[in-house]
Amino acid sequence: MKRLAQGALIEDDLTEELLPGKTVDFPGGMKQSEERITDGENFKSKDAVDAEKTTESFTEDSEAGEVEDASKDSEGEETESTSEGSEAGEAENDSKDSEAEETESVSEGSQAGEAEKFAEAQTSAKPGEPTKTDNGGEGDPAQDGAEWQDVEEQGNESQRFAEKTQEPYFGSVKFFKNMILVAVAIAIAVPTVLAVAIWRHGEAAVSTMEGEQAQLNTALEDLQTRYDQLAADKQAEEAIWGGSVAGQVVQTEPLDYQTLYPDFYVDAPMGAPVQDDKTMYLTFDDGPSSNTPLLLSILRSKDVKATFFVVGGDTERQRQWMRDIVADGNTLGMHSYTHNYHEIYESVESFLDDYYQLFTNIKEATGQAPTIFRFPGGSVNSYNYPVYREIVAEMLRRGFVFYDWNLSSGDASSNYISPKRITDNILNNSSAFSRGIVLFHDAPSKDSTVEALGGVIDGLREQGYNFAPLSREVRPMLFNYTDYQPD
Repeated sequence: MKRLAQGALIEDDLTEELLPGKTVDFPGGMKQSEERITDGENFKSKDAVDAEKTTESFTEDSEAGEVEDASKDSEGEETESTSEGSEAGEAENDSKDSEAEETESVSEGSQAGEAEKFAEAQTSAKPGEPTKTDNGGEGDPAQDGAEWQDVEEQGNESQRFAEKTQEPYFGSVKFFKNMILVAVAIAIAVPTVLAVAIWRHGEAAVSTMEGEQAQLNTALEDLQTRYDQLAADKQAEEAIWGGSVAGQVVQTEPLDYQTLYPDFYVDAPMGAPVQDDKTMYLTFDDGPSSNTPLLLSILRSKDVKATFFVVGGDTERQRQWMRDIVADGNTLGMHSYTHNYHEIYESVESFLDDYYQLFTNIKEATGQAPTIFRFPGGSVNSYNYPVYREIVAEMLRRGFVFYDWNLSSGDASSNYISPKRITDNILNNSSAFSRGIVLFHDAPSKDSTVEALGGVIDGLREQGYNFAPLSREVRPMLFNYTDYQPD
């Protein structure tokens, strides 16, 4: 009786109902949103229904334990009161009947209170942690252990249920929120990266344009320099040819020597002038000779093309050397057939006779007609001074171009000259010219020239010069001896 009274609950506590919309805390701390369940006129939330089911199962166990305890107490009291008499036994029976009725009424009302306290204990206590019984004292250990084992199982089951019903990440609100943040970050980063790239590209473009502008300015300066040089060359040529018969070649009746050798002309038209700054033209006079193969071998090893102004050409050996010169990509030019100054410069006719013979030999030996020539001793010398103007005018009229030189190796001397002296004569003076025509000689006695050739080529390359053979498109290098008077 006493034990039952301690566990009894107030009737008002038993009659308290869960209101619609109230949130119920389940074991494990998981809050479930409620769904209303209608049943006729009365309705309760889904969470309230689940709580009632849990309370009912717990209440049934509680009732069984309390009834058993009450029965044991009653039996003990009955044993003690037997010795007092039947009167006391009857009173005991009446007391039992009243206690049973009271127990039934209290058990029905205590179900809700016990369930509510059970739910509160589950939310406040950690899973697996023991708590005090509802009557304020320590309960029976075996009973409490069984009760809390059931509570733990229910809590674990609720936690598993919550994990199963947990909303997945993909497709959730959090997922779409993160996707929006990523999109915003991309929307900010992409324009920023593009702006930086465009800015850097713009700087590079400006730098490139500035470099191109500087190159254009340099090119314009070079063109102006070349124009000025051409104008100066033209003035020099006009000064050279001024007062000669060059201005009288067009006449009603041709001069006698103009009718000589009708095939002694250059048929091919002249091409555009060659731009040849920092170019050296190596030329060899008086060949071919036994040194020609040696000179050709050095030129091949250095990958250099040169020009050979040859003489003679009567023997088969000479003609073969001429073919070798042409086969290596070099240029063949005329330097006279006899190389006899007195005979060649006696008159314009004698000059044409001599050169036409050489012209024919070269054409027959190589199959190519020469288009350039060099005067023996240069375009102006003490032998041709009386007639050099007329000779120059006639050869130009026939389409031939002649070339003097501005750098000499010094190997024309009849005395011995060392290879070092030849090399120094060229390399020590070459830096004064933007372009140069170098004079060598190809003769059997010019061994020093053969020995010096390789060093001359290497030295000129170190000074930044290129090499090329002469052609009619190359601007002539002329002696400017308009006031020359022979001694």
